[in-house]
Amino acid sequence: MKNNIISVIAFSIICFSVSAQEKLNKKVIEDKPLFMSSTNSEISKSTDELQGNKYTFSYSYDKAIDSYNDSKILSLDGQRSLAESYHKMDQNLESEEAYLKLISEPLGVLPEDYYNYAMILKINGKYDVARKWMNIFKELKPDDLRGKNYMADKVELDNLLKDDGKYKIAHLNINTDAEDFGASYYKNKIVFASSRANFKMLKMEDSWSKKPYLDMYVSEEDGSQLKTPEIFCKSLNGKMNDGPASFSNNGTFMAFTRNNYNDKTKDRVVELQIYFSSFVDGNWSEPVPFILNNAEYSVGHPCLTSNGKAMYFTSDMPGGYGKADIYKVTKDGEGAWGKPENLGNGINTEGDEMFPFFEEKNGMLFFTSNGRYGLGGFDIFICASKANGFGPVFNAGYPLNTQFDDFSVIVNDKLSKGYFSSNRSGGNGSDDMYSFDILKPLIPVENIQAAKIDSVSPVSNNTMLYNFDVMFSVNSPKNIPIERRVRETFPIRNYVFFDLGSASIPDRYVLLKKNQVKDFKEDQLEVFTPKNFAGRSDRQMIAYYNILNILGDRMGKNPKTVIRLTGASMSGIEDGKAMAENVKKYLVDIFGIKDSRISVEGRIKPRIPSEHTGFTQELDLLREGDRRVSIWSESPELLMEFQSGPESLLKPVQMSTVQNAPLDSYVTFTAIGGKEVISSWTLEVTDDQGKVQYSGKYTQEKVSIPGKSILENRPQGDYKATMVCQTKSGKTITKDTTVHMVLWTKPSREEGMRFSIIYEFNDTKAITIYDKYITDVIIPKIPKNAKVILSGYTDIVGEEAHNQKLSIARANDVKDIFEKGLVKVNRDDVKFEVFGFGEDQNLSKFENNLPEERFYNRAVVIDIIPQE
Repeated sequence: MKNNIISVIAFSIICFSVSAQEKLNKKVIEDKPLFMSSTNSEISKSTDELQGNKYTFSYSYDKAIDSYNDSKILSLDGQRSLAESYHKMDQNLESEEAYLKLISEPLGVLPEDYYNYAMILKINGKYDVARKWMNIFKELKPDDLRGKNYMADKVELDNLLKDDGKYKIAHLNINTDAEDFGASYYKNKIVFASSRANFKMLKMEDSWSKKPYLDMYVSEEDGSQLKTPEIFCKSLNGKMNDGPASFSNNGTFMAFTRNNYNDKTKDRVVELQIYFSSFVDGNWSEPVPFILNNAEYSVGHPCLTSNGKAMYFTSDMPGGYGKADIYKVTKDGEGAWGKPENLGNGINTEGDEMFPFFEEKNGMLFFTSNGRYGLGGFDIFICASKANGFGPVFNAGYPLNTQFDDFSVIVNDKLSKGYFSSNRSGGNGSDDMYSFDILKPLIPVENIQAAKIDSVSPVSNNTMLYNFDVMFSVNSPKNIPIERRVRETFPIRNYVFFDLGSASIPDRYVLLKKNQVKDFKEDQLEVFTPKNFAGRSDRQMIAYYNILNILGDRMGKNPKTVIRLTGASMSGIEDGKAMAENVKKYLVDIFGIKDSRISVEGRIKPRIPSEHTGFTQELDLLREGDRRVSIWSESPELLMEFQSGPESLLKPVQMSTVQNAPLDSYVTFTAIGGKEVISSWTLEVTDDQGKVQYSGKYTQEKVSIPGKSILENRPQGDYKATMVCQTKSGKTITKDTTVHMVLWTKPSREEGMRFSIIYEFNDTKAITIYDKYITDVIIPKIPKNAKVILSGYTDIVGEEAHNQKLSIARANDVKDIFEKGLVKVNRDDVKFEVFGFGEDQNLSKFENNLPEERFYNRAVVIDIIPQE
């Protein structure tokens, strides 16, 4: 298949050339030698090596191998070319040996050499060894998309290798010992490309594959097989390679790939081009070239939408992410093709992404890649469309994918059957076509969460997920800090909550005696603790329960400030006013604030009520939150930065504390499958001594557990994580993976920063003031190359699934504000991690027993971690 996908040579080419791509693509990855070696100079190269280079330039890899092997000594470049030549000739065991010799050299090895060696090892079925070299590649090129994808998906490899009955595959009886690949739907028939004996007048052969050029053939479907094929259209099969093709408009309009017959360049590379033809009066029209055809790069592998107004295709045009990328182009109102849109680095990598197929009815994109971590060679991948692009990408798994090249998949609109191509063993000798039945239907999923994506967005209800019942992954930090000093900017809610049936200030609030006022300091709140206080995040709640003292202290220091106290009570206006009067009395009697500076009023409901329609089961909790006194002010000395107006928030409190089990110490376990698949799942974590820790039942897809609680007193350890999943159909699925954890307490000099963005009940948009606060206050404080962790939370009101989505939406809302602000100051060095913990009471920052705790749980917590 490498002949079909990667090579583009003069008078004998099929698809995309790696060497040509690297020459033509202006966005070259920086694969510079780690050290310069004298063996790289032309002077030191032997005559046999130079002859081998000439053969590789003409794509005569068999002759190149002979010449390189005749040389008594090879330069690093020669050894690299020998390894590549073996691979081009499908002699991958010899290629593995040649790459091992190459990377054993002390000087001049490229990061790409480690990557290519790992890929050859996978093709040879040596997955464990391949992981070792991929880890080295990832360390050398941490920003490479292929390395990032490897880190995200490597834990799934064992599951991808299992045949759990997803597909039933049949080898097609029409295959030959030539190249047969690239099936496409044409009415009730299949059109494909083949290099079998054809009717071209010039029987020229590809000097690499030693086979004739490609022509397009057509065959009728016959169950899982195809009937005897015929030439599709003699007039469309030209003098070089033609195919694969794609059809739209009920089979009356087609796009197909062919070589650029008029290539006049001197690089011995004949690029691919796309041509169109229409079926008119019983005949296919003269081919019309695609406007993006270019002598300097290839465009090919078209996939037309059903109406012919949009097309997905592959190209190595400049400006992509690597070698061959997948693009989409759409016609304008006048029928002209517009500007191509690269599908982005969610799809494309520094490797090759090819053969796109978009199944419109269910919104599924299928494509082929060698830049994503898979089973070996080229693998088939699947992702679902979203309103703003595509969701997470998933490997189709065995037996659709193998250690060989598996590519060019198409699927019918019932998502029940399809075709693909492969050069796997057991075929007729080259690329063969296979049919397959999808035995486990692709399942609609409302929300997809992947293990290593920075943010998670809801997917529309009509999108479809891949046909795995469930995927399981573990993300553990490289090291697990058990604590961190944090300078926190903690918001002060301008509410005082009252108990039902009483207008007195509850004793959970810190109420001072008059002689204690002189000793009160806002930065030493731990001196003044509430009575009978117990609960989570005690430092923060101590701050909040001192709200009246903070307010009195600030008003005393700023004698011109004024406030309004509004009491709200379902018992009546007078009861609400009595609550407000008691707060006023405390400020006047204890802090000596003049009576004239404080106005009071009573209401039945607060101006921003918690009670909402549709939350009848939690009505008592919501009404409990509405029984409060709101503190309103227009005095800037009392207010948060940039605010004005009577409903502005009070200025936050600054505090320094020790953060136990910081969020980046959490190990995250993810079960991808969705509510439509998973009923519940439990987790078993087993150490290397056989000790098992159990947790669950979980119904959410992602669970985070402090790493310290797993390691306990161990400095590090290897663990086996097993997920036992109960599906809605009553089936039990067990998936497992391994994870290594290392405990590391960060240096005491490191101090993170923490801020909180508070939300009103059930809102997904932050109060408008936070846009300016984040942009003008928080962003300037972020150190260069810092990590920002955004954690969304909710209270316990409402359904758990709804709260999970709500928390993610809040976290992504804050991320959007950050990203816009960073663009304004030309910064792209900040990395984000986004979490949505919903109402998870094991992870929420506060309890949910009291209204003030529930109000503070409606928030996004921002942790800014300096570069390690």
